[in-house]
Amino acid sequence: MDALLTAAQMQALDRIAIDEVGIPSVVLMEVAGRGVLDATLALLVEAPGPVLVLAGTGNNGGDAVVVARHLVERRVQVHLLVLGTAEQLSADMAHQLRCAEALGVTPIHVTETDAVAAVQGSLHMAAVVIDGIFGTGLSRPIQGWRAELIRAVNEADVPVVAVDIPSGISADTGQVLGVAMVATVTVTFQCAKLGHVLHPGRAVAGDIQVADIGIPPSRIPEVRPQAVLIDDDIIEEAFPPRMSDSHKGTYGHVLVVAGVPDRPGAALLAARAAQRTGAGLVTLASDAETVRRLAPSFGSLMGLSVGEGRIDAQAVQDALTTRTALVLGPSLPPDAATAKMVQDVLLSSAVPTVLDAGALGALGADYQWLAAREGPTVLTPHPGEMARLLGSDSHGVQSDRVAAARHVATESSCVVILKGASTVVASPDGEVAVVVCGNPGMATGGTGDVLAGVVGSLLAQGVEPVLAARAAAHLHALAGDRAAEEVGETALLAEDVLRALGPALKALE
Repeated sequence: MDALLTAAQMQALDRIAIDEVGIPSVVLMEVAGRGVLDATLALLVEAPGPVLVLAGTGNNGGDAVVVARHLVERRVQVHLLVLGTAEQLSADMAHQLRCAEALGVTPIHVTETDAVAAVQGSLHMAAVVIDGIFGTGLSRPIQGWRAELIRAVNEADVPVVAVDIPSGISADTGQVLGVAMVATVTVTFQCAKLGHVLHPGRAVAGDIQVADIGIPPSRIPEVRPQAVLIDDDIIEEAFPPRMSDSHKGTYGHVLVVAGVPDRPGAALLAARAAQRTGAGLVTLASDAETVRRLAPSFGSLMGLSVGEGRIDAQAVQDALTTRTALVLGPSLPPDAATAKMVQDVLLSSAVPTVLDAGALGALGADYQWLAAREGPTVLTPHPGEMARLLGSDSHGVQSDRVAAARHVATESSCVVILKGASTVVASPDGEVAVVVCGNPGMATGGTGDVLAGVVGSLLAQGVEPVLAARAAAHLHALAGDRAAEEVGETALLAEDVLRALGPALKALE
């Protein structure tokens, strides 16, 4: 899995390359510019024409100037607008500008009084726009004439190549800082940043390309990355080939404690997902009435009554003596009685457990006691449930999903899967992993129950909790994409995701 860096980590990596490896900063800038050049030339093949280069006064602007110089050498017409005065330029930006001028590039310095008009005057003839206004170091909202300029580009029907990151996107959170450029292609350098894969940054970055600028990969661990991008390799790691002499006991026994009489579907979705992802045995446990209603649909599932009207903690504890994983919570009422039952069960058992839905909602902000558990626990909140855990609101969670997931994981010593666009999996040690597959069609009832079942299945099979959570989140998203290909995002149901789990797994064998 590739590392995802913050702005500060990338800055530290640049310093290592410059100060310790001995690569001059202007050389890094030159190589970075060539990476952006390649993406620009690819767009020009499809639609030739002039290129409008928007260069800020910092090093992001310097990268853009490198592109302008190479385009001119290839006889491409270039309009280079520098958004600031000569006195405002960084040293490397000033150096690149001098090189460009020596080769015949004529920059136009624009400021508050004429920048927007200059951009609007060039946009109508541009085939491509290079966004080199702000880079990953941006930490304040874009306002005033620069914001107006970005809006003008966004309103034009012109492809945009963003240098490192679309201007206005936080490299650390993916949040929009005032206004953001909407890119067709984003060329980033050496490593992707968190802001590329977290929404809304992911939505405006377009096709993300990572250009190798010559920093030795062996030096990347020195900046202590705490985030990785999940890829398909994790499926092979979590789902190894089955042994020829195995039996159902080899693959564990999942106990799914879920459901109420008026909402039994969640229990069935979670249990079926556990079956579809390799669990040897799955028992669906609920109150007697729910079990009675679901019994005709059980098929190869086993059923177990663990209470009359409510889930009885002692009955669950007794059942866990012969099970290897517990999925607790789908469609349970998020009330005080559920909270007590959850605490009684978890503190009396070391069985690996997934807490979902009603079990999470019942805990509210009282979750730190989970750190005292002897066995591993995986939490699977959506943003609303995460907000209740943090005593916050959904907006606060979404504004920094990594920080939210990391906080709960470290405070509870649990693995946390924060569901949503760009699902975040946080480990108790603070490391996070991000899922970039999945689609908006999965924003429908029941898909979270499917995910809980997949996590429970892997835990039952003895997969280490962090790996189980990451692999389950990735497979779940892959299945969602496969289901959307078949029925479309609008018509997608949780049952479609459930049915797609098997084909998604098989495709990666």
